[in-house]
Amino acid sequence: MRIDPAIAALRGDPAAGRPAQAAIERALAAWRREPAVAAACAELAAYGEGGALARYPALAALVEAREAANAFVDPLLARVAGVLRRHPLAQLPFRHQAGEGVALLQLARAGRATLSLIGYDPAATRLAPRSVCFTDSHRHEICLAGRGRAQRVTLAAPTRGGAGLALADVALAPGTRMDFAGARATKIVRQVQRSVVLLRLTRVARVPGESREYRLSDGALLHRAAGTARESRRELALALLGRMARADALPLMLDAARSGSDSARWQALRECLALDSGAGFSALARIARDPADPLAGPAAALRDDLLARHPVLAAAEGEGGGDRCPAR
Repeated sequence: MRIDPAIAALRGDPAAGRPAQAAIERALAAWRREPAVAAACAELAAYGEGGALARYPALAALVEAREAANAFVDPLLARVAGVLRRHPLAQLPFRHQAGEGVALLQLARAGRATLSLIGYDPAATRLAPRSVCFTDSHRHEICLAGRGRAQRVTLAAPTRGGAGLALADVALAPGTRMDFAGARATKIVRQVQRSVVLLRLTRVARVPGESREYRLSDGALLHRAAGTARESRRELALALLGRMARADALPLMLDAARSGSDSARWQALRECLALDSGAGFSALARIARDPADPLAGPAAALRDDLLARHPVLAAAEGEGGGDRCPAR
């Protein structure tokens, strides 16, 4: 493995990188003092709390007029580029991610609202997308540079097993604007002729619903994910208790199966069935009998399947669940 001498020097003396980071921090502080930047960031937190974008003129201008967007981004690029020319190993203290021709840089965040730069190069469309993902947020985007082609994708009549997908072509060019409200609209980039850069303003829902991924060819539902980190942590905790065979946690899991998000409740039901098939099946049957419960349909299908495979579970279909029956 070859290690560049400059990187080797930093590994031997981490303090040597401090002047570079100090220079980056000074450049960012100066950028945040720019009038257009300060005004937009001052409105970001309030916008994140709710209300129409029109109530926040400095922020709205960023995603409605290319000139305003450039006035926000150009000073950042100029200041950072100058520092990186002098200190090429300096690190920008922004959240970022990159892969498969797509890069994202989070410029500012306040509460539920964020401002980000997104870049697409031709590698992003080397393979045609096979699926599309919808998240519960409101997004405004404006193209700052580059040319390409995208498609707006809208959900039509979603069901538990899939949805209709309506696609509309969008030409990407400097000044192109796109809005996506809620979890029923998004976009896919189909072609990048010249690297595309977008400025995106995002506000996630106050209580985000789950994210869903659909297959483009037929609209089949491929994947569902919790809309919040809190729900994901709850599901992970339930799964961990189940893997640890914590029978003493069964009352907590039964409570978790009664309230909360559909995904967390379903995870709790699975763990209850694994820990104590009698109590778990009783809880499953109770949900299946309640037509007002959003999980009634899948619960009834699972109940019928389990009864066909294990008729002995019929004795546990009452409220009590019978004697403890570990699923081992």
